[in-house]
Amino acid sequence: MTTSPSGPVVGVDTGGTFTDLALIEGGRVRLEKVPSTPDDPSRALLAGLERLGLGAGSRPRGLRVVHGTTVGLNALLTGRTARAALVTNAGFVDLIELARQDRPDLYALHPQKPPELVPRELRFEVRQRSWPRLDGRGLEEVARPTARELAALRRKLAAARPEAIAICLLHSYADPRIERAVADALAPLGVPLTLSSELLREHREYERFSTAVVNAALTPVVGNYLARLVGALSGARLELLRSSGGTISAERAAREPVRVIASGPAGGVLGASRAAREAGFDRMVGLDIGGTSADVAFRRLEMRRGVEPVQSSTVGGYGIGVPSLDLHTIGCGGGSLLRVDSSGVLSVGPQSAGAVPGPVCYGVGEEPTLTDAHVLLGHIASGAFLAGRLELDHARVERAFERLGRKLGLRPRAAAQAALDVARAAMRRALGVMTLQRGEDPREIPLVAFGGGGGLHAADLAFASSMPCALVPAAPGVLSALGMASAEPQAERSASILAPLERFGIRARAKLLRELEREALRELAEMGHSTASAICEASLDLRYSGQSFELRVPLDSGDPQALFHARHRELYGYTLDDRGVELVNVRVLARIAAPLARPRKVQRRDAVGAAFGGERRAWLAGRELRVRLVERASLRVGDCFEGPAIVQEFSGTTLVPPKVRASVTAGGHLLLQRRSAAR
Repeated sequence: MTTSPSGPVVGVDTGGTFTDLALIEGGRVRLEKVPSTPDDPSRALLAGLERLGLGAGSRPRGLRVVHGTTVGLNALLTGRTARAALVTNAGFVDLIELARQDRPDLYALHPQKPPELVPRELRFEVRQRSWPRLDGRGLEEVARPTARELAALRRKLAAARPEAIAICLLHSYADPRIERAVADALAPLGVPLTLSSELLREHREYERFSTAVVNAALTPVVGNYLARLVGALSGARLELLRSSGGTISAERAAREPVRVIASGPAGGVLGASRAAREAGFDRMVGLDIGGTSADVAFRRLEMRRGVEPVQSSTVGGYGIGVPSLDLHTIGCGGGSLLRVDSSGVLSVGPQSAGAVPGPVCYGVGEEPTLTDAHVLLGHIASGAFLAGRLELDHARVERAFERLGRKLGLRPRAAAQAALDVARAAMRRALGVMTLQRGEDPREIPLVAFGGGGGLHAADLAFASSMPCALVPAAPGVLSALGMASAEPQAERSASILAPLERFGIRARAKLLRELEREALRELAEMGHSTASAICEASLDLRYSGQSFELRVPLDSGDPQALFHARHRELYGYTLDDRGVELVNVRVLARIAAPLARPRKVQRRDAVGAAFGGERRAWLAGRELRVRLVERASLRVGDCFEGPAIVQEFSGTTLVPPKVRASVTAGGHLLLQRRSAAR
């Protein structure tokens, strides 16, 4: 079955508290939000499809479901991974522990290492050695395992009973056949095999080995989940969102789950990038405040692509070498628990009430959360929240904050305000990580705040961080699902060269690029997409001879060596003209292009009375005020109004403090500016 990105698409974002769905069909958008089911996330997904009228037997032909899941991430962070084994060269079984010998926390007296994904008794050696030839033409293999040695290895692994195996051999990036021979010998074991050279065909043994080990440890967990989901979604094609922002088939994600570890946050970055472009910005800092965490990402917005992935990351202390967006996450979301420690200090998170029992206001939990603080302060009310489906228990919230206040020596509402202050301080630090610590001036970058709690903190965080404005996108509480629904199907391929650029010339590069493009286009075709309109973008990773790390330059924008010199000067202030330039990696990204959002000017005007739905008392700017209630669904593009106000909608609430002017931009997004700046 061949589908197209223009057909009916459902984006599904599974969060810690809610599962969000966005259906895009024929230019129309329908949104849904259902409680998550942590014991089996697929149950909430299927329940949401039922609410959208897409239950079993009623799904339109060609329906695509693009899913962002935290199943793999949660398994990795909680240690609930599969029993994985490692096969590597003799003498290198400890490489995954030795890593890079750097310390995540330089001044920790007792540094904590992450648990071993592969215990030592499940690491096996094979007598194989090869190294690159001095003339740069392939590998010279000096030791190869015999058939008898491979048979003995297979028997040892059978006795160890692993659920998955990672095969990681030195220099296999240059010749994947050396790992394939071992895989063929182990295939009769009937367990998933991860070949490091197929997953990440690049040099740097630790990153490649670690990525393969993480993938093997997650394959049974994510594979079983996706197998159940594919069976339940009969009549629809399931795709997963990559950590880098494109989509990947469920079949490949089951084999390569390491590519979708950060799929949930990636959807939010896509949605925020699109909203920022529609509002006329060329860069942004995205802040996604969900039920469990707050994710921060900085992005420059290119018109060709909304995001630029980084090449490697660290998740739970494990190195991941496949492309991923640059994100910073803290355990501070709407469901974060508010607790007082033995020294009387108030903390917000990282523990979360999750979907079960959930915040106190949902009528089950006992420990107050950040969401409960907003309820007590009058920011959130039952009427507009989830279209009135969930009645909030204010009396239960009041009692919970009376208990918390006694521990702090504060009145209930003062305790709730203190919780917001603590949470916002943590969020400001996270914004600083992605701006000041990246060399970016926050005074020139808008904050795009979304997620269920984004609008509740947007104005306060933006102005406290010296940012010029805050943008709360349309449908902020389901923006990640919208980003997934509009994501481009993508396939990435790379190959390490490690040779002087002049030695690996235009013809050699063109030959390798054609090979990588064919592989990438084949993957898109296997996903069911027509490749007639596919766009292939090539890039090179270059460095000066003797450097340890490289810079990426596009291959379609002129002389790559000149671009590298210019980029190096831009970042570091100098060039090394007397050094040769080395080609490290060749990369290809194939994608089915989605329509780009484009900015347009709007005529501003005062909002009409129909947008205002009365008043209520609420705490804003540290004091109790009478604030106007604004129905976001009644606002039109160009409408303006001033705070104090509370903007209510199905998926979220936005606070407009005093002396702040709100206006509706193109695309229906809400722009918050200081009154003087707005004028």
